Amino acid sequence: DVELTDPRGRTPLELAVSLGHLESVRVLLRHNANVGRENANGWTVLQEAVSTGDPEMVQLVLQYRDYQRATRRLAGIPELLSKLRRASDFYVEMKWEFTSWVPLVSKVCPSDVYRVWKRGESLRVDTTLLGFEHMTWQRGRRSYIFKGEDEGAVVMEVDHDKQVVYTETLALALHEPELLLAAMQPTEEHVAGRLTSPIVSTHLDTRNIAFERNKSGIWGWRSEKMEVVSGYEAKV
Repeated sequence: DVELTDPRGRTPLELAVSLGHLESVRVLLRHNANVGRENANGWTVLQEAVSTGDPEMVQLVLQYRDYQRATRRLAGIPELLSKLRRASDFYVEMKWEFTSWVPLVSKVCPSDVYRVWKRGESLRVDTTLLGFEHMTWQRGRRSYIFKGEDEGAVVMEVDHDKQVVYTETLALALHEPELLLAAMQPTEEHVAGRLTSPIVSTHLDTRNIAFERNKSGIWGWRSEKMEVVSGYEAKV
């Protein structure tokens, strides 16, 4: 069992990477050891590899991490395309926000409005909240576009601020393991960038977060807010 953990919760892959045993890492990855797992301290296998300072180790872990991600994405494409074909075309806006009873905290809590378009086998999602890094919410104007095709799909990320489009082709014909693994080979520049960037692990405590429906009315006589969406009454 390549996912068996020791008393400290570490898998064989995590131990091999942290100890710098390159050949052991290579064997475990060939037997589908999970690269995306985090340890008890929130560190990923890739972060452990970067901490060794070994470019070959980082290259190997990066390659198999991207390979495992691509394998999962490709496996779900046929079912996703089938569901998109059956679903009706639509446009919807989804607004969400976090608030707190602590004064001024709500001003730094995240919020966003997702805009989603669906037509045929294609889907587009617009967002302005990009992530959380160095204790700051990252903002920008991005569109994520999924275009279904007969032999797979094309995924595009549109950076409206920089006016740049990143495109990835998810071709089912590439689902041969050897071809897919070879396509995931990272460049030397990518590996060097990982080794020269600081390792940051951010944790957000969600234990005291609660969700509730939006309400309307005055204090003491508030009720769940209703809106009409495409002819249907919906709670928001």
